[in-house]
Amino acid sequence: MNIDTGMGLLAELHDMVLELDKNKPTEEAVQHIELTKNKRMTIEQMKENFFVITSGFVQVECGDGNIVDFLRVGDIMCAELVQNHKDKDWLPDYKMLTECKFIQIDRKYFLRFSTLKPSFMELLLQVMTNKLMYVFNDSRKYDLSVEERFDFSLLELGRCFGGNNQQYHRIIPTFINKQKIASFSKTSRKYTARRLQDLEQMGNIEIIDKGILIRKLDF
Repeated sequence: MNIDTGMGLLAELHDMVLELDKNKPTEEAVQHIELTKNKRMTIEQMKENFFVITSGFVQVECGDGNIVDFLRVGDIMCAELVQNHKDKDWLPDYKMLTECKFIQIDRKYFLRFSTLKPSFMELLLQVMTNKLMYVFNDSRKYDLSVEERFDFSLLELGRCFGGNNQQYHRIIPTFINKQKIASFSKTSRKYTARRLQDLEQMGNIEIIDKGILIRKLDF
């Protein structure tokens, strides 16, 4: 997920992509790509490029389906290879939750172009700093009680996915099921089911056809 970058940064990203596309030396330097639901980015793709999400939602996993993040429109997918405990190249796993569209930008081209246009590098750093601040904020949940951690995580999901139904109400869509909620909140499926039931009985959430409507969660 991401701290809301607002329309200003999204507009700047849009302008940056247009200029990079206009000046690209080859067709491969800037490309529009689509990936269907459940597809995953390959290590080869991530090594050579970074990606601006223009449509859809991406689930980020760190081994064995352990969900650590969700990405949305305006987020940038950019990661460096590291060596895992078996001395093999490793990256987080980027899985498409829905059909997704991206702008794929060749890293070498971007670095060359940003020497002429330093504001592009500043913009990229600003977006990545926002992401880093989200990581710091999200890490707070590990100091909370199980109940607080679950509620905090549910609210974060609402902020990422939640199209507003009414003012201050957000809907977590049905494709974020109880298993995904449990993995992201680092709780068990049994606890997730029970806590969702308790929150619904208290009037904090409502289970509707479109998913989970968050009425009030204090964090």
